[in-house]
Amino acid sequence: MYIENMQISWDLIRTFEAVAKTGSLSAAARMLQLTQPTVGRHVDLLEEALNVALFVRSREGMRLTDKGEDLVVDAKEMLASAVGLERRATGLDEDLSGVVRISANEIFGVMVLPRILPRFMDVNPDIDIELIVSNSITNLMQRDADVSVRMFRPTQNDLIARKIIELPLGLFAHRDYLTAHPAPRKLRDLHEHRFIGFDRETSLIDVARSLGESFISSDFIFRSDSILAHFEAIRSGVGIGVTHKGLAVHWPEVEQVLPKVKLPKLDLWITCHSEVRHNKRIRLLMDFLAHELGDPYSHINV
Repeated sequence: MYIENMQISWDLIRTFEAVAKTGSLSAAARMLQLTQPTVGRHVDLLEEALNVALFVRSREGMRLTDKGEDLVVDAKEMLASAVGLERRATGLDEDLSGVVRISANEIFGVMVLPRILPRFMDVNPDIDIELIVSNSITNLMQRDADVSVRMFRPTQNDLIARKIIELPLGLFAHRDYLTAHPAPRKLRDLHEHRFIGFDRETSLIDVARSLGESFISSDFIFRSDSILAHFEAIRSGVGIGVTHKGLAVHWPEVEQVLPKVKLPKLDLWITCHSEVRHNKRIRLLMDFLAHELGDPYSHINV
């Protein structure tokens, strides 16, 4: 695309779409892993190139103008075409040198993958690994990552998924906490305890509801959306929280409470987009991860 001999780069279009999607420069900057001034400069450059105002700026954020509403549709179509082309090209690549991007949550991204990936990299020294650690869902459709380690079954038809193992959960607390606070006998007794839960994430509330008990965010005396913070809070005696049974057996200072409460198991999946599944680098990494993650807790230094 050329406007008065000025070429509009993909970076400007990508930034425009991100600001339109998130409604603010700061949120778009976090999404694109750029600085806020850079995002603002991209918007200014695109508006200058097109000679049109794309956003109305206010204290509430960035709102698309009527012309911006029209152009963001074209921007999304252009980006989707570019991503599709990139996916197909990557899927045909048989080269054993290059980059593979992996996404995983805090547990696997911090506690597991850094311990097992050196063996893969020793055998494949020309493959670089980029690791995205986030408890949010990574968009494989948009090539945010090549391979994703997920705790749920993907639903998109264009994704290839391999189930590795089921991970049972339980309620645990430090021995010292249970000495000072008699262990609960029923799930509803957790209302009287220092219950460890999430801040904005609602999965634990949803699980409790499925078990016939109602909790709201304020019922969690210690709240964090960091899973690693939950682990340390349990091990430090903050209160009662949910964790992986496979981890807890390695923590002699904690004990399970309410063992008869059957919490849903987590399923561990390895996923990639169908168009890159024949890429040799990605295929090798997925096979390696499938083998190593069959016993994930054996890799964790607890």
